[in-house]
Amino acid sequence: MPGSEQDLEHGLVSRIQRYSIKDGPGIRTTVFIKGCSMRCEWCCNPELINPHQEILKDHKVCIHCGECFFTCPEDAIYEDHDEYVINHAVCTACGICVEVCPAGAYELIGRSMSVDELVAELMKDRIFYEVSGGGVTFSGGEPTLQHRFVRRVAQELKGDQIHVTLDTCGNVPWENLQSLMDVVDLVLYDIKLVNNDKHIQFTGTSNEVIMQNAKKLSDAGIPLIIRLPLLPGINDTTGEINEMANFIEKLESVKQIDILPYHKLGMGKYQMLGREYQLERLEPPDRDQLEQLREIIQAHGFKVTIGG
Repeated sequence: MPGSEQDLEHGLVSRIQRYSIKDGPGIRTTVFIKGCSMRCEWCCNPELINPHQEILKDHKVCIHCGECFFTCPEDAIYEDHDEYVINHAVCTACGICVEVCPAGAYELIGRSMSVDELVAELMKDRIFYEVSGGGVTFSGGEPTLQHRFVRRVAQELKGDQIHVTLDTCGNVPWENLQSLMDVVDLVLYDIKLVNNDKHIQFTGTSNEVIMQNAKKLSDAGIPLIIRLPLLPGINDTTGEINEMANFIEKLESVKQIDILPYHKLGMGKYQMLGREYQLERLEPPDRDQLEQLREIIQAHGFKVTIGG
């Protein structure tokens, strides 16, 4: 099965994003791996949470022709107030609705790719890596859930002197991260909340493993850029920011801290997936607040950026 722990030669890839300038140094190509170990309420890529293929539907594009309804072999599409809606509990992501929809309202998320296929695709951008000091970034979802596949691809890239960055939430067994240390040049490491009770409330999981793995990566000398999602009313008090900075001070290999302001750009995807967005009333932080919090973190001796 693509993306499984047993499959070294195939992975489940959501998309490949070229000309990325926010996922590590230089111009990069970012590989979004499907599947995540957390359930962050503000997630802007909810289509990457499920470790299996799934179907998105853009209801704004739908022309209500009913072609999907009549051809779905699982009867996973039903009518609701003149809309054709996916029953995701029944849908097997066979992709027939994608093929028959004349308006292009459906999208199959998740493509099985072999190591050779993905490497060939990534090497198309080699000239951009070389002239900009860039490379390839593995992101998600949580790429280390498919660490064996990621390792195989990264080995091939490193053999061609391509810079490799790993973007991780750290909420995985240490062995997953450890298996990648010799093929990764830089780790972008998310620390979302220091308070464990809040972390459980807003991400669905404890932060204990995340904190432990951050320390282990630092002790191993892996260069780290810490990413802090800033969520008004959730983790943006002066006390919480200082608490985060105090923890990060213990990580000797940290090169930079990126503040990632909350935004609503992924909200529409929840409707496409038939899910409810929990933080609809939350508003992005203003510039003055961001600058104030940057100064607090800079006072701890770190280089700090807003937005990466």
